[in-house]
Amino acid sequence: MTILTIITPTYNRVSTLKKCWESLCKQSNKKFQWLIIDDGSTDMTQQLVEHLKNKTVDFEIDYYVKPNGGKHTALNYAHSFIKGEYVMILDSDDILTTDAVDTVASEWKKIADNSKIAGITFMKSKADGIPLAKMPVDRILSDHIEFRVNRNINGDCCETLRTSAFKQYRFPEISGEKFLGEGMLWTTLALSYCTLYINQVIYIAPQYLSTGLTMAGRKMRLQNLKGALLNCELHMNKRIKIQIRIKNALLKSCYSFFLRKNIAQIIKETHYKLLIFFAIPFGYVLYHYWYKKYRSA
Repeated sequence: MTILTIITPTYNRVSTLKKCWESLCKQSNKKFQWLIIDDGSTDMTQQLVEHLKNKTVDFEIDYYVKPNGGKHTALNYAHSFIKGEYVMILDSDDILTTDAVDTVASEWKKIADNSKIAGITFMKSKADGIPLAKMPVDRILSDHIEFRVNRNINGDCCETLRTSAFKQYRFPEISGEKFLGEGMLWTTLALSYCTLYINQVIYIAPQYLSTGLTMAGRKMRLQNLKGALLNCELHMNKRIKIQIRIKNALLKSCYSFFLRKNIAQIIKETHYKLLIFFAIPFGYVLYHYWYKKYRSA
């Protein structure tokens, strides 16, 4: 029986994919499927994967190619090919600790009968082993909104999900846009399900860079504005604390001005009209500031 499907969306990562595979070869538990979704790579990814498949005898590798559309579209594409009871996303330049699959299987076995729990989140670290997210407790049952968003616990984590819950949600795919933050998945699931958070590192991102992420992220969103609007609308939900809702209202009005929307359109296209109404003047100021800073950079 396949316990876990490890999904690796990849795009032109032939230089790092072998290290990812090597970490999977070292797993103490081999009851997993490695599902590689190639998002239209133009390098030698396909040839490398065929070579790795020929060398692998104790776990399953499935490889599928799709037209380039961004990581979120690769995750959508993966739905049809998942064989495991649970899923984990492993980026193609990252690795797992040798006990990662065993740890995931063991923890899920403890709470498998609780259908309200859709996910177990473990810790991710750089090569130094220090978790990227600063957990205030070792274990807690909560959800992404209450524990991560409202408490402002930042830093990437290693999320595992029931396959049934993962398949309930598809990222919106917008023509001409290739980026949509994974946070939309975790926040959407938090509206219906709980998550168990465990302060244990099972995922290592050796090339993780904290510098420059804010600017890069803003530029990415300004190049994918319709997706950014959807993300802002989701994070204006009333379960989210007011400071964050105001921030997202400000961002939504700002992004709307980049799309040349007028005030009437901006107010019409939200469920949170009063919040947006008061955010619009500040969003307009932010629009002019970012236009000069990022669009002209």
